[in-house]
Amino acid sequence: MRVLVWITEGGWEACVDAAAELDADDFTLLHVASLDLPGPRGRRHEQVLARMSELAGEAASALLDDAEERLGRDARKVAADGFAEEIVMEAAADADLLVLARDSSAPGPHSIGHAARFVVDHAPCALLLVWPEGEPDRPAPKPKPKPKGKPKPKPKPPPYEEW
Repeated sequence: MRVLVWITEGGWEACVDAAAELDADDFTLLHVASLDLPGPRGRRHEQVLARMSELAGEAASALLDDAEERLGRDARKVAADGFAEEIVMEAAADADLLVLARDSSAPGPHSIGHAARFVVDHAPCALLLVWPEGEPDRPAPKPKPKPKGKPKPKPKPPPYEEW
């Protein structure tokens, strides 16, 4: 079984722990850095972006090394940059299982961010979606009761007729 583990800063430990429990022999650890500078481009934009890319590469390499050590077995390590959903989808095409973490430990629809939601909805392989840090930090909200329909009006008595 080929397992792809999407390594993110917020949920990598939970993903690696879940992957370590699998009976698989082929692991790929994937980290995707998205570099974007807010605001207008300054005159040194390209220099700043190049330095940020260099730092992001160093951070990704260290994170992937930590993930492989925690996994406890050899794994391919891939550090990429760009749109996470595109890169993860491309890598998942060759996987049997994708392990990814929610973006937040709060239950509900906001626990999955935009990129992860896209991957969950379109992944070409099976998914294992884990909670960061192992479980939600509060109980799931109760479903809202369905609104009751308007009560049916009582039938009106027939009009009074005089004799």
